[in-house]
Amino acid sequence: MQELFEADGYKLVEDAWDEHGRLTFVHDDDADRPHLNHLARRLQIAGWEKSKTELRTFRHPVSGEIVEVEPGGSDTSGHFLHYMSALAG
Repeated sequence: MQELFEADGYKLVEDAWDEHGRLTFVHDDDADRPHLNHLARRLQIAGWEKSKTELRTFRHPVSGEIVEVEPGGSDTSGHFLHYMSALAG
């Protein structure tokens, strides 16, 4: 998954996989509709499903892993992407 995200322009900013089962990436573009649609298509090709109940969230039905997109704040350009293990929490 890390290679897929990096190929789409994401940069790894926090590797907490061993401690918390999470990788955090940043992207310079805003998480606008076209960007989210592109990301959704890329994830769907890899077997991910868009959450029906959680905004900007994708789940993998086999692994249980989660991808969440977090828009940057008012003083931030870009957005964050959190890739989490099913065991995180």
